Amino acid sequence: MKPVVKQKVAFFSPMGFLDGENAIDIINPADIDFLIQTKQEGAFISLKKVVFFNKKGITLLIESLQRVREKCGTIVGFCDYDSKKYKMILDMFPKNVNFSLFDTSEIVMLFVGDNLKNPKEKKIVVFSEKNEQKNQLTIELYERGFTPVIAKDMSDLLVKKQEAEFVIENSYLGKLDKTPTVYIKDNVIIYTLKGFVDSDIAKSFDMQYQINSLKIGFKLFLFDAEKVSSINVHGVNFISKLSTAGAEYGASIVITGLNNRKITQKLRNDLEDSGVLIYPSLKSLFDDEELLNEANKNSSVAKKSLGITKNLIAILPVTIQEVVKIIEVLSGYNTKKEYIKVQPLEISNKEDMLTVSIGFYGDIGGILLLLFDKNIVKEVCKILLEEDSTEADVIDALSEFIYIIGEKISQQLLKKSIKIDLTMPRTFDSVKDIIASQHDVRGAQVNLNVDGKNLTLFLTR
Repeated sequence: MKPVVKQKVAFFSPMGFLDGENAIDIINPADIDFLIQTKQEGAFISLKKVVFFNKKGITLLIESLQRVREKCGTIVGFCDYDSKKYKMILDMFPKNVNFSLFDTSEIVMLFVGDNLKNPKEKKIVVFSEKNEQKNQLTIELYERGFTPVIAKDMSDLLVKKQEAEFVIENSYLGKLDKTPTVYIKDNVIIYTLKGFVDSDIAKSFDMQYQINSLKIGFKLFLFDAEKVSSINVHGVNFISKLSTAGAEYGASIVITGLNNRKITQKLRNDLEDSGVLIYPSLKSLFDDEELLNEANKNSSVAKKSLGITKNLIAILPVTIQEVVKIIEVLSGYNTKKEYIKVQPLEISNKEDMLTVSIGFYGDIGGILLLLFDKNIVKEVCKILLEEDSTEADVIDALSEFIYIIGEKISQQLLKKSIKIDLTMPRTFDSVKDIIASQHDVRGAQVNLNVDGKNLTLFLTR
């Protein structure tokens, strides 16, 4: 099926049914070659004329488009659906929606392509039940020159949509959500376990993700077993090994939600003997201020990194470009590069600074640190903050900010056939101990001036 191309975005418009039999005929090899050769910025399937689809049909189409994305970084997904179809697609891929969803083809053009006439005049309201998605959709629009308004909740949306030209309510930015079974709270990484936990956990668990999370300084990893039916010796052995491995970094493994129906007393003892902390519930863990304080101490930062590499130097220009671009768009300030050098991390003014780090792995592995003046953080993240935002809200917004930067860097590298994955962001409210932990570790340090205030970028391994 030949696509219709508008402003560097290709749209396929199938009719009738999308299932395993006819989906393969919608995007053929010639279409894929066309998209790759013309380097379209986006490729979307419109569901406007589709009356029925199933997971097999959706999967076949996305697999075809992903071949294009892997070659040239094209944004791919679906558009033109109602709320029922939107929910159906999300339910079909509960663990990994690695493609984008936009309410209409008109909304696609807000996010993709080069049709950006009079962006500030367009009245756009954004809402999503997923807070991360809401923030990321908003920042993406803001970066492209629009001035969207965030709806805090459904009642707020009903009010704001009355005057909006575009209502973005059932949209989803693929590849931006963190792993669905993983989320973060108070610098605690939480893995959600379900059903029967046995040897399969070792096959599905992303060990590289865990290792890189340790490297950037996370100290507390929680397994939520509230929805577990039972756990056997193989599941216990795996979690115990994670606890032993984490000890090298000063990290702790916690498990919550276990009871006598889910685990035998012997296996519970085995967990405790390996250093795993057992709490009855998530609430009981987060009520333990002493444990959380230990997890957030800046004195227990990441294990010393391994220094700079030629591969990291090669991606430094892309990294700087994406950091500067987003900061300038969101803050409205000009950013000047004052200093670039390969050296150990050096910060002259250690007060009133906030630090955030994120790890990446894949074709290239490393750690990106950003050290901000607190006032710059508030300016950069203001679109994500309410008027009465607390310090904790600012730090949460900073985490969202660096994750989006990481995704932007990832997208640019993909265009160069370099594939990376990201860890969770790790925030710190002081830089002194971070500098001490990285003593004599060489990295690429870039000092930036943002409206007279300091921002330091440090890239290492």
